[in-house]
Amino acid sequence: MMMRTMPVLRFLVLLFTLFLPVMAEAQTAPAAAIPTPKIVVPTQPAAPEAAPVTSPEAAKALADILKDDNARAALIGELERLAQPATTGEATANGGEAAPPADATAAEPATPVVPLAREIGSVTQDLSRQVVDVVLKIGRGLGNLTRLVDGSAAINWEGVREQGVSLVILVVFAFATLTIARFIARWPLGAVERAAGDKPWTRRILWSGLALFIDWAVIGLAWFVTSAYAIAASGGGRIDLMQSLFIDAFVVIEFLKSCLAAVLQYRRPALKVFDLDPATARFWYLWLSRLIGFLGYGVLVAHPLVNQAIGFSVGIGFRLAVVLITLVGATVLVMLKRDEVRAGLYRLIEPVKSSVPRTALALLAHSWHIVVIVYLAVAFVLWVSRPFDAVDYMAWATVETVLAIALGGLADGLISHAISGGVRLPADVKKTLPLLEARLNMMVPMIFRAVRIVLVVVVVAVVLQSWGVVDLIAWFQSDGGTDAVGRILSAAIIVLIAGGIWLAASSWVEYRLNPSLGRITNARTRTLLSLFRNAFSIVLIIIAAMLTLSQLGVDIAPLIAGAGVVGLAVGFGSQKLVQDIITGAFIQFENAMNEGDTVTVAGLTGTVDRLTIRSVGIRDGDGVYHIIPFSSVTSVSNAMRGFAFASSTISVSYATDLEVAKSAMREAFDRLMDGPRGAVILEPLEMQGLVSFSAAGVAVKVRIKTLPGEQGATGRLYNELVKQVFDERGIKFSFP
Repeated sequence: MMMRTMPVLRFLVLLFTLFLPVMAEAQTAPAAAIPTPKIVVPTQPAAPEAAPVTSPEAAKALADILKDDNARAALIGELERLAQPATTGEATANGGEAAPPADATAAEPATPVVPLAREIGSVTQDLSRQVVDVVLKIGRGLGNLTRLVDGSAAINWEGVREQGVSLVILVVFAFATLTIARFIARWPLGAVERAAGDKPWTRRILWSGLALFIDWAVIGLAWFVTSAYAIAASGGGRIDLMQSLFIDAFVVIEFLKSCLAAVLQYRRPALKVFDLDPATARFWYLWLSRLIGFLGYGVLVAHPLVNQAIGFSVGIGFRLAVVLITLVGATVLVMLKRDEVRAGLYRLIEPVKSSVPRTALALLAHSWHIVVIVYLAVAFVLWVSRPFDAVDYMAWATVETVLAIALGGLADGLISHAISGGVRLPADVKKTLPLLEARLNMMVPMIFRAVRIVLVVVVVAVVLQSWGVVDLIAWFQSDGGTDAVGRILSAAIIVLIAGGIWLAASSWVEYRLNPSLGRITNARTRTLLSLFRNAFSIVLIIIAAMLTLSQLGVDIAPLIAGAGVVGLAVGFGSQKLVQDIITGAFIQFENAMNEGDTVTVAGLTGTVDRLTIRSVGIRDGDGVYHIIPFSSVTSVSNAMRGFAFASSTISVSYATDLEVAKSAMREAFDRLMDGPRGAVILEPLEMQGLVSFSAAGVAVKVRIKTLPGEQGATGRLYNELVKQVFDERGIKFSFP
């Protein structure tokens, strides 16, 4: 207290020391002409013991100054002047203001940058300290039990006897009431079990819920009757503390056991939702219910009784021993049944078709015992380190984790069901755009696969948030979190819009090329539209990638600036690719070939199946598909430009009259003109006459001018007609 009052005393002494001259002048000078006080500021404040003693005259002078408005204003001004920052030099003797310092505001010290290794070391050190603290707490708690052995703990046997008798009577009454109530409830529960029958599992869930509600009603009835008995037996209308604790523990434990029975349903197989063997279900129910009862009654009933009869220190050790025994028992139970449960989980995941939940369930099935043991260990450590709120914390974290995983699994199941049958379009849309359905069935699963990844991330984030590993809510509310989420959403929207634009452009090209709509499209249009779709897809991918990277925070300016350098390097390294593209561009400019043309390119003859910006796909007469880079094309022979000729060379014997043979060949042409092929013939038969001699006979050649692409079929049909006419006239072909 003395140290706190010293600054106040120093201030008062200094105040009187400074303003004693001002007070004296205020007593002699008129109030209207009070000059600005001239004060000599000492470089060091006087020590409290060296200060002048306050006199009645000085106090009266100060009071007079405070009463006078002008004097008081002068005093305030002088105080404000003295409050300004002082320079390194001494104040002037005439009371002039000191010059402000060059840098009035001192720079704030920079926040030190902590190295990553030091930060990791700090976290490790804190964790080690917490582990040591937990171990010491466990040791101290269990050490308190030694007081029961060395005799240092005084036991209130009279209190134990008094509390024990009334408590045992209440326990017997409570369980007897519960047994009678459950015996009565056998009839409605049996009706529910018969109604469930062989219903599907979705219906069995409803009937199982109804059975659980009846069991809760039975527990509620037992609680009400037991509480009424305890009040009546007390005589004073109030329940004893230990009896109240037992009734609360009784309700909580029986409630948990009823929920466990509803999940396993070993007593009522018709109501079970999970396909568990009755013996397995009975084993788990018996042992888990025993652990629940041991832990619940030990902590909620026996622990307060030990506190009351022996002492709080021994009670802490007793409670810790109960929890440790429960933890060890649960761990042993898990290890004994790990293989059996693993096999059951593997059977459960067999019908799952989706890859994400199947992988997650497979990992859980393989390591389920590790997950459970770690969960129990974390719960125990939290309970030791945070005994007051550990139960609430674990309960809420567990519930949130289970809900997050369940809702995530439900959403994944809905996604799997939505994409299992694929996208189905109406018949008129499929007729107009035949490939749209296939493209949608390619894109939609990719979108849902991305949604599944986001769903997994969200579930993991919720689980981490529930256990306090990370504070995602605070991160989302921060500027950095909001900016990151906005960037990710913007990038996703850009990708979706780009996919929609590509789908629309491809559908438009498909619509223009669809012959079923009555639209006649020439080969040149088909080629240009196909090339447009190819080039547009490449440009769209580049633009979408740039915009997506920009939204994700990547500076694309260096990428654009470096594109020239990269392009130059790629050009040197892939000259053939550049040559392919340039040659292909000139081939298209000159309209050398189109899709559907019959061409000869690089020594191969066939029909053009596909054209890209760097290659041509040709299918020959045997159906073999060839891809030829444009850099390998030195010449293009196209049989589909303007018109074509179907040439036919007929060999006859030397004994045959050439005029008779030519007449027969003209008659075959006339028959050809009268048939359906006449529409594709452009000019009359061109008789080229005798073209060669051989040992067997002479060869006469004719040529028929047709539309491009029709020469092959026309020539084959003409040869058949020549054979018919020669047979009718008895003209002999020459034989070698």
